[in-house]
Amino acid sequence: MLVVGTDLEAFAPRFFERYLWNKEAMFLDNTSHREVIYLGKAPSGDASTSPSGQKAQVFECATQGLPEVIAVLRALVKGQPIRATSVSGIAVADLLAIADKLKAAKYGVVTWAAGALAYAQAELTVQTLSEMIKDLNNATRCSGLPLGGKEGDQTANQVCGWTTGYPARTRFSRGYPEYDPFLNDTNFLLANGEADVLVWVQAFNVNSVPPVTALPTIVVGRSGMTFAKEPDVFIPVGTPGIDHAGHAYRMDNVVAIRLKKLRDSGLPSTAQVLNAIEQAL
Repeated sequence: MLVVGTDLEAFAPRFFERYLWNKEAMFLDNTSHREVIYLGKAPSGDASTSPSGQKAQVFECATQGLPEVIAVLRALVKGQPIRATSVSGIAVADLLAIADKLKAAKYGVVTWAAGALAYAQAELTVQTLSEMIKDLNNATRCSGLPLGGKEGDQTANQVCGWTTGYPARTRFSRGYPEYDPFLNDTNFLLANGEADVLVWVQAFNVNSVPPVTALPTIVVGRSGMTFAKEPDVFIPVGTPGIDHAGHAYRMDNVVAIRLKKLRDSGLPSTAQVLNAIEQAL
């Protein structure tokens, strides 16, 4: 497993327990024989250490250096010559060793969390990773495992997909869905003065508050939020799987998990609030 630009155990604390160091596997006698390589960011703990004590290999570089590192790694996977001896502080010889391991593996996995790639046009790095995975599948088996969904974003994309045919960042101003991940970026719209009101929906994380803006702001958010600038309207809502029933897509974006109500807080769900606003309109 190659982990790119992500402190995986900080992002998903039970990842290794649930996915890698499980006791049984379909085509492997001992899961502790699996190898883990970190590229870009070092792990914050020891969860990636196998049950037999084998530690992950770590090749650190600045997050902003990942585009160049991944581009060189893909070139090495394709067998292209590289004249440089190091890239963003990582020896090309080490990247070649990673490429050779990926090509020699019976089943490799490349994983990343897009939210951890905090630099401009990080989607191009994801594209390069995806193309590299396609290259690897010409010789062996390799899968890409993009991670996300901690705050309902995977579920929102799924719902958007089955209702419109497109993921999020889709607008409906012309009466039909128009998908554009760049022009419909919230930060882009705010920075260019293209919005006249901000509606912020966040039922999971009390620390995920809206950006400070001069626009009228409506927050439909988890109870307990505090703001640097009070919104014009704040409607506290419950959290799915705690205050009301619901569903959420698992981190690997494959399985929908049914969420049960665990307590009676008296708070409405986000759906109830948004439906009431729609009825008022």
